[in-house]
Amino acid sequence: MVKHLLLWLTLALGSLAAAPAASAAPGDTTRVVVFSNRPLTRYGNYDTTATLPAAGRYRKILLHYVLGRYACPPGAQYCGSWDYTTRVLLMPPANDTVELARIITPYATDWLAQNRRHDFVQDVTDYAPLLKGPRGLRFLYDGYSWGFTLTLYLEFIEGTPPQDALAVKNVYDGNFLYGSATDLLENHLSAKTVTPPAGSSRTVLKSFITGHGADSRNCAEFCRKNYTLKLNGTAVATTDLWRADCGLNPVSPQTGTWVYNRSNWCPGSAVTPLYHDITAGLSGGSASVDIDMAPYLISNQANVSARWIWQTQAISYSAPNFTADAALERIIAPTTDPNFRRDNPICDAPKVTLRNTGSASLTAATIRYRVGSSPWRTYQWTGNLAFLEQTDVALPPVPADFPGQSVFKVYVMTPNGQPDQNHYNDTLTARFSAVSVLPPSFVVSLLTNNSTVAGGLSQTSWTLTDAAGQTVASRTGALPATTYNDTLRLAQGCYTLSINDSGCDGLAWWANAAGGTGSLRLLGLNSAVLNTINPDFGCQAQLRFSVTQALASAPARALAALEVYPNPAQDGRFTLDLNLPTRQDVHVQVRSVTGQLVHHATLPQVQAVQRPLDLHRLPAGVYLLECRGQNGLQLHRRLLIP
Repeated sequence: MVKHLLLWLTLALGSLAAAPAASAAPGDTTRVVVFSNRPLTRYGNYDTTATLPAAGRYRKILLHYVLGRYACPPGAQYCGSWDYTTRVLLMPPANDTVELARIITPYATDWLAQNRRHDFVQDVTDYAPLLKGPRGLRFLYDGYSWGFTLTLYLEFIEGTPPQDALAVKNVYDGNFLYGSATDLLENHLSAKTVTPPAGSSRTVLKSFITGHGADSRNCAEFCRKNYTLKLNGTAVATTDLWRADCGLNPVSPQTGTWVYNRSNWCPGSAVTPLYHDITAGLSGGSASVDIDMAPYLISNQANVSARWIWQTQAISYSAPNFTADAALERIIAPTTDPNFRRDNPICDAPKVTLRNTGSASLTAATIRYRVGSSPWRTYQWTGNLAFLEQTDVALPPVPADFPGQSVFKVYVMTPNGQPDQNHYNDTLTARFSAVSVLPPSFVVSLLTNNSTVAGGLSQTSWTLTDAAGQTVASRTGALPATTYNDTLRLAQGCYTLSINDSGCDGLAWWANAAGGTGSLRLLGLNSAVLNTINPDFGCQAQLRFSVTQALASAPARALAALEVYPNPAQDGRFTLDLNLPTRQDVHVQVRSVTGQLVHHATLPQVQAVQRPLDLHRLPAGVYLLECRGQNGLQLHRRLLIP
């Protein structure tokens, strides 16, 4: 149940009084809206006051940061909607101003025409002791170009958290120069004493750290640095301040230089907090904390523009509230959540995040799930998760359950074979969309662009896998500026086509004109276009699809690049039916499921032929067939000897 507090604040700065929230039952959610579709028309601080629940215990508090676009007046000079640093700050009385979240806006110059929005959901349960009653909130917009809208609201989910946050205090806070000889960064990150409040069981350092500005050496935005944490004078951790996955951003494509990796941030992405547990160093109730950044000094002191926006908080917690408690944090797939758009839609293996919210290490749990009204499936998870650790779990594929369904349900039970002490974090539900449906036979038409790797080969390749994750076909080692048409013939089932680019700039990107423009299309056997991959995909694009029609007829079979029959083969004797675009040598390898090579041969200068594959001496089992041809052609099949 969601109870709106009717705190829809005016778009002008200010606040509205609200009645106290009614009492809620475990699992109920109270929503407080801070800004509703607020146009961002200037840089700087957007301050307001929100009336939050004055009392109550919440197992989770979520901050929703929903970014959109508005139409700028004609002739507006600064309306680029580019990548800017934004921060959500809480200003409680008699306490430090603490940062709740840091979001970097995307290059969204094309969002208005597409009516795009994005909800960056952030877990702010750490700040529960400060998120009570009337509170000052600040949205800091560090940009000089306008065009964005902001909706900001908090969701308070009733219940008992894994541990209660007791206090939040800043250790380091500021916007520090980097490379200056007179204003050394180290002077701002000197040793500090951290003293948790009485009753604390655990204390962590939580940091929001991002590098900005670009001097003659591209620091700090584009130079990779690290810091070392010293606890009581002893180095305990070294942390890399670099985001190496900007080209996999779910907010894609974008119109700017979004694929460039940066100093701990990416355009259109939330800044991930960095955590260090310092509980073991709290000798006598206090600890000395010292952070040493990698030294850096620029020779031209007139050009010191590198800087780090830095806030490190000391957060203290109570003892864990549960011993045996397994939680489901999120559904990665199947879902329509845009934060997981690169993982969806699917029609085979659901993926969820499992978290240990009990003090005992989690080594086993039962996960039950269903797609729509299909039968419940059961998966026995095993592993080893310490308190508050989490892992992504891929559940066994269920392709037959997906057609015609739109809801996925999952729950976890029996942590370590014991009753779960907290049932309010066990269950999740998500809606999802159907995957594309393709015919059994089609052509993967790849036009590579000009970009190359060492050896002069193309940066782009593709791989097709089935529901079990086995490679069915692939195209690697392609030449630049070349077209490859690979005809595939597939059995009924779910498949994933992964297009990878080692340069992380896709097949076409406006900032790399020299790379040219490539394309990847799926064509019917009559050359009709079935699907087109957007070439501006960064590091990777994936198309998940199902083949639901019956197998192609005999005439269509002749168009397949590789057919194997009979399969299964009772006596281990198979026939390879090859139909290749050119005459070439084909290297045949058969491996066991453990990877052992059990058969190999070379078929010289073949194109459209049938050749025997005699495996009658091998024991019954599943084997993996790979046929390699020229220009990186790879064809894969699974063979079964009953």
